[in-house]
Amino acid sequence: MSQTERPDISLIIVFHNAEATIERTLRSLAAQTLPTVEYVFVDDGSTDRSVDVIRSFWALNQDFDGRHRLVQVATRRGSAHATTLGYAHATGEYVMRCDADDYLEPDALEQMLAASDGKRLDVVIAPFKVDNGRSQRETGFKRLPESLNDMKIDTLNFALWNKLLRRKLLDEHGITPYDGIDCWEDLGVVARVMALKPAVGFADKAVYNYVVEPNVQSLSRSGRGRILEDHLVTALLVEQWMNRRGLQDENKEFLNHLKFCAKVKMLRGRDKDVARWKNTFPEVNSRIMGLRHIALHWRLIFALVAAMPTTLTQWIADRCDIFYRSERAGIRPSPGCPKGCAVEKKQ
Repeated sequence: MSQTERPDISLIIVFHNAEATIERTLRSLAAQTLPTVEYVFVDDGSTDRSVDVIRSFWALNQDFDGRHRLVQVATRRGSAHATTLGYAHATGEYVMRCDADDYLEPDALEQMLAASDGKRLDVVIAPFKVDNGRSQRETGFKRLPESLNDMKIDTLNFALWNKLLRRKLLDEHGITPYDGIDCWEDLGVVARVMALKPAVGFADKAVYNYVVEPNVQSLSRSGRGRILEDHLVTALLVEQWMNRRGLQDENKEFLNHLKFCAKVKMLRGRDKDVARWKNTFPEVNSRIMGLRHIALHWRLIFALVAAMPTTLTQWIADRCDIFYRSERAGIRPSPGCPKGCAVEKKQ
């Protein structure tokens, strides 16, 4: 790609202290078969040798010449802020996110661009592979969603790293990650984009490898609390955004599902709080049976929790944990959380 040629894709690589993993990511980027790509690396206040690793790799690999830039933040501000910086420095027709411990198939970006129908489509979504170090499994759609209401709240539908998004669409509507929200940052972007009814296409091939660290410990109570608050704020902000644009009625099903998933952690773990769960987004409690993306038996259980006296339900909840774990409730891990959020992001 010449210095004056506009890139088709700007790949945003956000990292913080990624010296142990980013070389594998770099190797996968250097192997890309699509030449019309720019790579925007955003250093979110790293204190290790991540930047040295990147610069050394660039020096040894001329494939990156003229197609990369490095944006640095002196103090860590979070991945949402860093992603916004990446968008601000991007010049491509499309933007796509890549995490610094994941990697792409060699023809990943070529396949994604090919699925854009000559760049006619605003959004391209691809399946992905989960790599746990021992094996890989592919995650894809059994049925393609036709609207935001059809999208389950899971990694496949709402991660940024398996999607091309038209940059002009983001710019025109001021869509960036909500600053300070690092769990569900992806969802906050994708939900708003999809509410605009963009032209969407789907790639057939899994092009992104999502690395899962084996034996990652469960989150601490403080970690769960932070994710819960991020989820609640994201649901509130997305709803407010839709309300301002008159989009809330046509996306009501999605908003009910979003708010239900946002507060589900109140009924998980040792610090379950039935009263808070009932009083948060209370309008959803009477609509649980209409949440088609949640398995029927879990809808019945949660509807029962909503209907029963709070004191009795809290007593039962304190002695029974079987239906509060997200993976058992059919609520798949959410995108947009730091890699350390094992329960939330890693499947």
